[in-house]
Amino acid sequence: MNVNLPKPSVLGQRSAGILQTPPQIASMDESGKVRMKPRDPRRVLHSNSFQKGGSLGPDQSKTNAATIATSQEMKGNLNCQKQEDQSDKKSMLSQSIMPPDITRQFTKNLKNIADIMSVSQASIAPPVIPQIPSSQPVQVHLNRVDVKGVVPESGNLQSGTVSSTEEVTVGPSQPQNTWGDVEHLFDGFDDQQKAAIHRERTRRIEEQKKMFAARKLCLVLDLDHTLLNSAKFAEVDPVHDEILRKKEEQDREKPYRHLFRFPHMGMWTKLRPGIWNFLEKASKLYELHLYTMGNKLYATEMAKLLDPKGVLFSGRVISRGDDSDLFDGDERVPKSKDLDGVLGLESGVVIIDDSVRVWPHNKLNLIVVERYIYFPCSRRQFGLLGPSLLEIDHDERPEEGTLASSLSVIERIHQNFFSHRSLDEVDVRNILASEQQKILGGCRIVFSRVFPVGEANPHLHPLWQTAEQFGAVCTNQIDEQVTHVVANSLGTDKVNWALSTGRSVVHPGWVEASALLYRRANEHDFAIKP
Repeated sequence: MNVNLPKPSVLGQRSAGILQTPPQIASMDESGKVRMKPRDPRRVLHSNSFQKGGSLGPDQSKTNAATIATSQEMKGNLNCQKQEDQSDKKSMLSQSIMPPDITRQFTKNLKNIADIMSVSQASIAPPVIPQIPSSQPVQVHLNRVDVKGVVPESGNLQSGTVSSTEEVTVGPSQPQNTWGDVEHLFDGFDDQQKAAIHRERTRRIEEQKKMFAARKLCLVLDLDHTLLNSAKFAEVDPVHDEILRKKEEQDREKPYRHLFRFPHMGMWTKLRPGIWNFLEKASKLYELHLYTMGNKLYATEMAKLLDPKGVLFSGRVISRGDDSDLFDGDERVPKSKDLDGVLGLESGVVIIDDSVRVWPHNKLNLIVVERYIYFPCSRRQFGLLGPSLLEIDHDERPEEGTLASSLSVIERIHQNFFSHRSLDEVDVRNILASEQQKILGGCRIVFSRVFPVGEANPHLHPLWQTAEQFGAVCTNQIDEQVTHVVANSLGTDKVNWALSTGRSVVHPGWVEASALLYRRANEHDFAIKP
């Protein structure tokens, strides 16, 4: 079994247990226009920069000043969704070095990750890892106006160059809610403009204080391929359409439905198993936001579907798609997402999405999940071979699937966050990084013929980086401390050594499944068999 992953990049450079990220500094383009990263309070001075997203609800102007107004037509609702997936493919071709995408399918037999995992994990001894005191989390430092950490495009880190909107100079940790150390960021602004920037940042801080008073954080949820999967009627062949009609008729009798047919929109929508329990429990701990690349009408319909009473999202719905008909490769479709229009500061925001590449500025806030692909046309969309979940008449297990795993992670983040005495000094990104390090902590991994022969920099491979991001130590050579050999087949010297000495020999999917489900996968489920 081969693992075909995109070229790697560095999500964050580790040094002495610290995830180091560069400060975010505004720059000027050739026309003299100030260019700034998302959520920079100085953007309040540049109204054009706010025409980027769409937020729904009566309190739109108050809580979502950075979102766009989109029209009410449905044309292109799923084409916009499709463009998000297309942008993932194109970015792999246009860049020689890309961030690892652990969401790619890694099995040929099309079993879902949650299904190929053993129900019982009792046979796995918990890894022995150093405990990180709550007062000393893995730190994310950043000299920014409104946040504590942002990951740069790693290609710049590797090449030693810096983009026009970034300057890589990692400095000491800065006080979170003071302005004394950031006055240099106001150079070139007059007193009126400085006042506007102060008001914007103050507004965000007040939003966050209100959430903290209610013991809540902010959770941004991607729609397509994370919470659900949609397909247009034209993309579903007659045989499958007939099967779906029967399933939808049976589904109506259930207290919580998962399959819906929308004649006025010309599409089917299948909800991910476990979604109702996830939304109910997550809403008690987080202020929920929906985020979709589809257009406003699609976003509205999905919000009503998931929240018919309007109590979960309360209008916090962001749509980024174009309302007109789009075709593949249309450059008008947004290539990335940001946290404009999301409540509070980034230090209190968690994101759940199936794609890491669409969040170039917020990777440290991101929980990446396995793509939910129910319809055959969606598999073709990603260039995946074999039958879909619909075709094999099988689905994720609600109790142990992706959303159940994600719920467990965000519950731990919430508990850890509010256990701190000073909430102004704690950051969800540090907590999430610490949680990731626990998954494969105590594992020492050697790869055998997983990377191309003669690979000069195996440590830059996405699989190597993913393993280390989730706590493993990777090495090129076998030694007595090695616990796992990751390989595609039997017969190599390293595999033979592992088998003769009682080490685990697993497929590369073991690393990816552990990372996607935020728990160490059972080695027996990924053991290489003759």
